[in-house]
Amino acid sequence: MPRIVADEAARAGRNPFIVPIADGRAGDWSAWDHKPLSWARTGDVFALLRSRGVGTVVFCGTISVRPDYRSMIPSLRTLAFMPELFRMVRGGDDSLIRAVSRAFEARGFEVVGVQSIVPTLLMPAGVLSARTPDLREMDAVRRAAEAADLIGRLDVGQAVVASCDRVIALEGIEGTQEMLRRVADLRARGRIGRREPTVLFKAFKPQQDARFDLPSMGRDTVDQAVAAGLSGIALTAGRSLLIESERVLEAMSATDLFLVGMETHSESAA
Repeated sequence: MPRIVADEAARAGRNPFIVPIADGRAGDWSAWDHKPLSWARTGDVFALLRSRGVGTVVFCGTISVRPDYRSMIPSLRTLAFMPELFRMVRGGDDSLIRAVSRAFEARGFEVVGVQSIVPTLLMPAGVLSARTPDLREMDAVRRAAEAADLIGRLDVGQAVVASCDRVIALEGIEGTQEMLRRVADLRARGRIGRREPTVLFKAFKPQQDARFDLPSMGRDTVDQAVAAGLSGIALTAGRSLLIESERVLEAMSATDLFLVGMETHSESAA
């Protein structure tokens, strides 16, 4: 997704400057003006962006492991930033991202969402796949959506796997991929019925800032769903990201999965 955002920003006449951190440092950014930062140097980011004339910031990509600043030797700017960093890392992902965005905004940067740069990534409402879910599968989608709303209010996670009869798995700090591995293990051990259709719902949290960490899926999500024995996937319409939609829909057609964008009550009201 960061590459998609950078490409689209460039097409729109912007001059993207990439600051890879965490998982992003493993990528090849040689085609772009960029400067990787280790966690120990994250306090340097504000001066770095100003030196490059950056005024608008987009957060995107994956951070699979939170930093342990207490075990690092920080740069001087990071050291000065430490009291603010320690306050940021308390709480769930939503509260963390809000705190990070406030830190950028307090220093004069405009923070925008991925969808403001690439609006075509937003998940539309309705059935996108060649296969339409049946009544039992739609019941499973609604049950998963209800459960996802509840854990979202607690800032626990975004994703739930459910059947029409019960909730199978809730996403915690492990993330969606690890949750789906748990579901695959449950199925292998016979804990999920062979004829029990199960679905993944990835939901926009009720209190979530729509600029950050929108639920998303790409081609890899389809492979993970197949490995977990799922029947389909649903996301919050208008508040989720569908990455490389053509590849996703081709993969879903080949595996007979369905994909649905669901309008929530809060989304309809808005």
